[in-house]
Amino acid sequence: MAQKSQTGGTERSESSLLYCKSDLKEGALQWVTEPPQGRVLLVLSMDNTCPTSSFDMDLCARKLQSLGVQVPMDPWKRLIQEGILRPEVRRFLFYSSRGFQIAMAVVFYISLWTTLYSTLQLCSLGHSWGAGVLVTLVALALTVLVILVMDCQQRRLNVNTDVRLAAVNEIFIKHSIILGITDVLDGPHNILQLCFVHFSPEPCLQALRAHLAHLQEKQAMAQQLLVIFSGCYVRLLVTGRLPGAGAGGHLGHSSVPCLCQFIQTTVLHTHHSWAR
Repeated sequence: MAQKSQTGGTERSESSLLYCKSDLKEGALQWVTEPPQGRVLLVLSMDNTCPTSSFDMDLCARKLQSLGVQVPMDPWKRLIQEGILRPEVRRFLFYSSRGFQIAMAVVFYISLWTTLYSTLQLCSLGHSWGAGVLVTLVALALTVLVILVMDCQQRRLNVNTDVRLAAVNEIFIKHSIILGITDVLDGPHNILQLCFVHFSPEPCLQALRAHLAHLQEKQAMAQQLLVIFSGCYVRLLVTGRLPGAGAGGHLGHSSVPCLCQFIQTTVLHTHHSWAR
């Protein structure tokens, strides 16, 4: 069960089982109790309909420290503020949110139904009950098609948000954490959620290097792909939109693919359809 903070942050109860130890030889922190791959460790929330709201970075730093993640706060705080919390990016997130898209779908349906019915009336066909049923079915079918197109767009790499998180993920992936941003609808409010997901990069990094070597690509590209697409991966993971997992994944018996599988099947094979 999740516990919410006073500022809207959410911490998974499983995180209380995690603590760390120092590797005196290398000066690094290591997990004593390793959480499963893909586990959401921390979720910070903010109301995107309120211009003055923001993520509580101080709370986030304290929660990360309680999880044993000792990351200097200033670099990633600055990158999140510049990459996600700028007014133009927040406006984009609002206009591409689920709530706004649902509102647009309703407006589209009403406008289309009215236009089609008025057109049939001009042709002297709009006074029968069959015309009303026909108009309703056509408007409904086209609205569903629009919703499916918008949902497909949501699955693509979002340059305005996912790629902006790449610099932050470059910092956190060294500590087995990747970040992604998504939104939920809470009544009239558009709530942005910054999700911190446990992800140990080594298995996927090795698999991607082997795959890229087979494609005769540069070895250095594997790390870049993990960092760039980690934000998109977290967004789809949290919202349940990842495709089904294939054999040989690194998430155990999970029904969703690991990050390297996601990159191989949706980026390297059909790269042109995953960026906008």
